[in-house]
Amino acid sequence: MDRPTASDKGVLRPQEAARHIDLRRYPVPGPLGRYAERYWTVAWDLPEGASYESVVVPHPCVNLSFMPVLGAEIHGPGTAVSRHPLTGSGRVLGVKFRPGGFTAFTGIEAAEVADWVAGAATVFGPEVEALNAAVASTGDEAGAAAVGRFLEPRMPREVDARYEELLGIVTLMLEDRSITRADQVAARCFMSPKRLQRLFHAYIGLGPKTLLRRYRLHDAADRLAAEPGTDLTRLAADLGWSDQAHFSNDFKDLIGHRPSEYAAQCATTARELVMAHR
Repeated sequence: MDRPTASDKGVLRPQEAARHIDLRRYPVPGPLGRYAERYWTVAWDLPEGASYESVVVPHPCVNLSFMPVLGAEIHGPGTAVSRHPLTGSGRVLGVKFRPGGFTAFTGIEAAEVADWVAGAATVFGPEVEALNAAVASTGDEAGAAAVGRFLEPRMPREVDARYEELLGIVTLMLEDRSITRADQVAARCFMSPKRLQRLFHAYIGLGPKTLLRRYRLHDAADRLAAEPGTDLTRLAADLGWSDQAHFSNDFKDLIGHRPSEYAAQCATTARELVMAHR
């Protein structure tokens, strides 16, 4: 599948993040791309005694990550922001499954993996630790290719029609921001709201309403980072909230700060960058 089912948004305070980490993304070629959205790497090299916490608003996806010290891990779709404290230097390589892709790939029920962190060997067997060692000893693209060679023979032999249907729906939700309610999704896809809900809970473990809100919050955080002076009332209306109060509450519930507070943080970072380059 060539069309994206996840955006590149989600890293909070991206200007500050870019000063501390090197985030790269790589496509997943061939049939494996039906289940996996992309490979990604995060590398960092901080001065002695320095630390940085990377904060991410998660996508409704499972990630399989490879780390030299911690080993290979599976991270389920998060219901809260994920925080990653970093010191020293290091690199993580991961593969982001498409929404529902992990369940379609492994047969593991989506309800079991929400907010789940587990050793990858629990799903892929002890061989995955040898893969982890191989990934740690090579570059980004060679490591991604090694992960692909590991996963491809484990792909399902039969096409999952319900998963294919889900991918089309998720793509619609991601691409058409005029859709802000689950009943609109159901109507556009010619199915009942209950059937839509069952499909999402079976494969993703989160409902369509949650995904729509998550995408809109990705958009909001991205806009505020790029333009901290954005009018919040207009932003709320542009992204489909009924009023600024509902927008502010949703933003704080997930991200931990009100939009005005987050915008102020981003503005401070922008000023620091300007001063640093004078």
